[in-house]
Amino acid sequence: MNERERMVNRDLGLLDEAHYGGRIARAEYRARRRNVLSAMRDSHGITARKAVRAPAGPAQAADAGDDVLPALLGRGGGASRTLLIVFAAGALVCALLLGVLFFAG
Repeated sequence: MNERERMVNRDLGLLDEAHYGGRIARAEYRARRRNVLSAMRDSHGITARKAVRAPAGPAQAADAGDDVLPALLGRGGGASRTLLIVFAAGALVCALLLGVLFFAG
């Protein structure tokens, strides 16, 4: 990390402390944070910001929900599905054993 980056990190830390401590309002915090980051961008590089966009309508919201399960299971990985199945089977066996012990004793 170079000296400029250390200064920007220090300034951002001070801003965070002031905002969380209630010494500056949210709007002022955001404006000052933009100024600090723009100074960093102007000095030597590009700072990227990727915004997450919410679906516009109900049809798109339903489509967005369709990607949740494949993301959790892994898109192309059969190994992750196998691991999930083994985990689920183990949890089921544990639940059955606990049920037997609970009703037997």
